[in-house]
Amino acid sequence: MWSAHPHPRPLSRPEGGRGEILLRLFGRGLLHLVLALVAFVAAAPLTSAAERDRALAVDGLNRTYTLVVPKNVTEPLPLIIVFHGGGQTAAQARRYTRFDEFAESLKIAVVYPQGRGNNWNDGRTSADLNERPAAGVDDVAFTREIIGQLVLEGTADPARVFLTGASNGGMMAMRAGCELPDRVAGIAPVVANQPAEWRCEAADLPALFIHGADDEYMPYAGGRIAATKVRRDLGEVMSADDTIAMYKRVNGCTGVKETKTLDKIGRDQTKAVITDYECAEAPLKHIVIEGGGHTWPGARTNIMGDLLLGNTSEEVSATAEIWTFFKSLPGR
Repeated sequence: MWSAHPHPRPLSRPEGGRGEILLRLFGRGLLHLVLALVAFVAAAPLTSAAERDRALAVDGLNRTYTLVVPKNVTEPLPLIIVFHGGGQTAAQARRYTRFDEFAESLKIAVVYPQGRGNNWNDGRTSADLNERPAAGVDDVAFTREIIGQLVLEGTADPARVFLTGASNGGMMAMRAGCELPDRVAGIAPVVANQPAEWRCEAADLPALFIHGADDEYMPYAGGRIAATKVRRDLGEVMSADDTIAMYKRVNGCTGVKETKTLDKIGRDQTKAVITDYECAEAPLKHIVIEGGGHTWPGARTNIMGDLLLGNTSEEVSATAEIWTFFKSLPGR
């Protein structure tokens, strides 16, 4: 799933399997193998930046993250924290988002944190979710500690801290952004809707949302996540439209500034509809991938990936769109 072709394209793995036909015919073992092979399409990160594995103690738990920074830079840098999707690892998110490539060339710091049990406590609740190791964990505190540590060390510019992620990771970016508005300068959730259990109370929060209109896991129209795919109750989300409406209220948006549609590449079977809103308090942008699935736009995929997760758009690169949005922001 990575971009149009010199770069490997990532697959964002959903919280649950896709393709009941495969599941019924071959069982979960093969389906898990297929998902692993699909994820392997994303090659190891290609970067000349320096990387470090770090650890923090948060509420008595050892929490870890990978930090990627440009070499030979001494001043504080913009920081992007990338939350992996549900069931993924920090290493997988690093492969498919490929923010590393921006770290050296554009002088930014990137953090890939690891969730407990490969999930994040994004505020959803259900009997099944409550059994996860992540359920009793304060991932907002973890995010705050990462920011605090890197600001104290002089690595991160405290005014330019940004959050992004896919699916469960995108909802985690929403929660941390809304609960840490004085620390976070902007968020960019991908294939993620607002969890039904809570509302964003920030006074303002710059945000870019990227949704797949044909996403069969994160329901564009709202409701239970992956309702037709898994028996587990993965919680409820608002619709994509209601999610945007909430952040329009948060950011004081009154209308549409500009809308454009990209449809230059026929083979991906998608269109990208990009809307910028007219907002008094903070910028808001929405990219809807018509025909798009539960994927990271601009990534490299294959036939099996499309079968499992839906179409991946080549009209835009999510990673490039996210950084373009973040760098346009004035900072906190």
